[in-house]
Amino acid sequence: MSNLATQSRKNVKIWGYPFLITVLAIVCLSLAKDFILPIILAFLLSLILSPAVRFLMRLKIPSVLASFTMLLVSCAVLVGAIWLVTPGVAKWMSAAPEKIEQRLSTDEEIQQTIDKLQETSKKVNDAVKKIGIEEESEQQTQVVIQQESWSSGLLASLQKGLSQTLLIFALTLFLLISGNELVLNLVRLSSQPKKRKRYIMLFQRLRREVGQYLGAAFLVNLTLGCLTSLVFWYLDVPLAWTWLVLVTFLRFVPYVGIGLIAILLVLVSMTHFDTLLETFMPLGIFMGLSTIFGFIVDPLVHSMRLRINPIIVFVSVIFWGWLWGAAGAILAVPLLTVALVTAECMGWTTLTRIVTRTN
Repeated sequence: MSNLATQSRKNVKIWGYPFLITVLAIVCLSLAKDFILPIILAFLLSLILSPAVRFLMRLKIPSVLASFTMLLVSCAVLVGAIWLVTPGVAKWMSAAPEKIEQRLSTDEEIQQTIDKLQETSKKVNDAVKKIGIEEESEQQTQVVIQQESWSSGLLASLQKGLSQTLLIFALTLFLLISGNELVLNLVRLSSQPKKRKRYIMLFQRLRREVGQYLGAAFLVNLTLGCLTSLVFWYLDVPLAWTWLVLVTFLRFVPYVGIGLIAILLVLVSMTHFDTLLETFMPLGIFMGLSTIFGFIVDPLVHSMRLRINPIIVFVSVIFWGWLWGAAGAILAVPLLTVALVTAECMGWTTLTRIVTRTN
């Protein structure tokens, strides 16, 4: 009996405690999303901008002015992206339902299916009307309340997004200006010289490799977005310059981002072109360009992404997307890159063997 009790206690230590710590960490990450997410975004943005800031500093520009200049460039990119996307998307959404209905009405089978659905919906509505006037009035009141809550929720979301954006840019500015001093103060807390060297090497590699990787990935995605938008503009595809923004940012989400762009591209093409060839031609062009960049440009520009196991990447995208939504899905690969660099610098060989490819 004593051996069984001892073995059970060992099993609890081996499996129970790590499982409990993992669950608590996931719960804390979910509950502290509004606090942690801006800090992570500011940290990654500072890594992206740090090479450009160091370049400006080598030109004898003060660190404060160089950091502020690059932050203004980032703000200009964000404002320009919103300016490119919002008018075109709003115009397309106002006209899309009518065009989709016209497109579907040309197919007899689809039209018959729609007629059957309309008949079924009419029968359901007639049955609901027989229940009583009181219930109908309650439903109308409920609809009004939902509409009011929807508008107020949208306004609250916009206010929250603006405040978080300002917080991210402010924290990024402080990290660019005083990040080195903060890291040195943290390193001094360790009394062991070996650990100090590892911490300093970790900070240098994070700023060099992760910053260069994120910056290179952004430039590659931006180049692909520009080429896609130019081709779509030549082919008279709707929202030609909106695809510049969508490709640039959604391509940060492996697998899922390309699929989402493909679905949106088919829907937009259906509202503009008449034949199937014209409808699916933009999709074929985009998939061709994306394949060329994925197999040729990406390996040449940044090889760190290719070192991570695709299964780990896919699971990470699903996990962070489930935990933090779209922002988490976009941050999945950058966070994996940070984890890989940290594991290599700290000597965590088990983690690096799991995350990286063997070939």
